[in-house]
Amino acid sequence: MTLATHARPIVIAPVGRIEPRLVAWAAEDARAILGRDVVVGDGVPLPSHAFSRQRDQWRAAVILDALADAKRADWLRLLGITDVDLYAPDLNFVFGEADERRGVAVFSTARLRLAAERTDRLRRRAATEAIHELGHTFGLRHCSRPSCVMWFSNTLAETDRKDMRPCAEHARELARALDASG
Repeated sequence: MTLATHARPIVIAPVGRIEPRLVAWAAEDARAILGRDVVVGDGVPLPSHAFSRQRDQWRAAVILDALADAKRADWLRLLGITDVDLYAPDLNFVFGEADERRGVAVFSTARLRLAAERTDRLRRRAATEAIHELGHTFGLRHCSRPSCVMWFSNTLAETDRKDMRPCAEHARELARALDASG
């Protein structure tokens, strides 16, 4: 696939403290899979009010708000990558969350690090979650095919089973969405 250069890049930004290499890998892998210009942006601070002392976790929706505030009009999408444990109400945790309307998403490497003895496993997991959350920002829904990147992962085993790329049906949907976005 040839990289298409467009005026509006997809930006991946660290949220809080995270290893720069993980952010760079996510950008490189997303660029290869999406065939779009994906760049690393400036860091976004973790909003302190996102932290729940009761849960010892960070509310993903509050981080999405911070990302929406940081997103520039000349960016196609903004994906935040963090190393704190995320949650959404009524769920024990989430690997990530997206807001299609605002074109922002976030995912965490906190749980992706578990049993990731090898660097390539952590990198693959991060790429899978990055593509999954970016897919949501382009209107893709969860897939019924366990190997599709858009499958809803509730465990690391499910994340490890998924491909980093969408199934044929979701690939067509994503290509249409990318084409429509300019």
